[in-house]
Amino acid sequence: MAQKDKKKKGLKYQIKSWGIALIIAAFIRAFFIELYMIPTSSMERSLMVGDFILVSKITYGARLPMIPLSLPLMHNRIPFTTTKSFLDWIVLPYKRLPGLRDVERYDPFVFNYPADDISPNDPNLGPMKYPSVKENYVKRCVAVPGDKLEIKNGILYINDKKAWEPKGLQYLYEVITSEPFNMEVLKEYGYRDPSDQNANWQIIEYPNRYIFFMTKEMVNIFKSWKNVKSIKRIIRPQGQADLDIYPHDTINFKWNIDWFGPITIPKKGMKISLTPQNISLYRRCIEDYEHHKLSVKNNKVFIDGKETNEYTFEMDYYWAMGDNRYNSLDSRFWGFVPEDHLVGAPILILFSIEDWHIRFDRIFKLPMARE
Repeated sequence: MAQKDKKKKGLKYQIKSWGIALIIAAFIRAFFIELYMIPTSSMERSLMVGDFILVSKITYGARLPMIPLSLPLMHNRIPFTTTKSFLDWIVLPYKRLPGLRDVERYDPFVFNYPADDISPNDPNLGPMKYPSVKENYVKRCVAVPGDKLEIKNGILYINDKKAWEPKGLQYLYEVITSEPFNMEVLKEYGYRDPSDQNANWQIIEYPNRYIFFMTKEMVNIFKSWKNVKSIKRIIRPQGQADLDIYPHDTINFKWNIDWFGPITIPKKGMKISLTPQNISLYRRCIEDYEHHKLSVKNNKVFIDGKETNEYTFEMDYYWAMGDNRYNSLDSRFWGFVPEDHLVGAPILILFSIEDWHIRFDRIFKLPMARE
């Protein structure tokens, strides 16, 4: 009997210890720091696929839990399944603890994918309505509340000045050669096999026409190769409206990825004039993020049933873009990032791996806003 009692006490002690450890880990993850793996190449060559980054929750202020009925240490699904890890029977209002600082222009930042409610990141999970369970994305914050943003001839301007460009910024280029590329040479410069799901170049017409995502440094390197005849940046023409581009209104906005704006990033307390012509710019903010009923009848705008020609924003908003500008699903496609979608700031690359090979040169690298 004594031996059985001893085993029971030992088992209870183990369960209690693991329970306490789980609570502490969940508390740290919710309010202090979280590990996040970069899944796509939208920030390549600044943040690479396979980088494991530590994300600080306290930098911008930890967001209090919005969905309390959720499994600990899980984001929105049970690992290795398509089953949600939460129940939305109870939903708490958005609250955030004071942070160390505000989001700064050109910060890399982690946020919940705003369009997950209308264009699910994972069709198996379906639309995600509440910010804290939407998929995590990492991009660069190129504009903060109140900024004026415009893209002209493929160049980003903030407040009428050319935006700062990170060292890893990539554009899209057409490359013409006199003979095919050597794949082994391309691999030395970070280019993957064209069949890779994160391929960063493509054969358009074998053996001498290609497109590449390239930094300025890579452009200069390619120009020095004898088999490269020409390199030309690919830019869409002005006035060629693209329905995929926000605000998805090709009647009032003839915008595309290279000619966009000008647009003002909403700021809490900022008042704007509303017209039937500009309503598509701000409809998501008013209806889906700030939860008002908006309608347009006989060229008149109504909010919550009352006719109006203006609106005052209740939250701050941000504009996110990937450093790999032509391979990034970002604000140019789905619009503003609301403040209640902010997750945190990347502070350290803890580990990095690709094709089961460790990238030692990236371990403990700091993903800073400016090099």
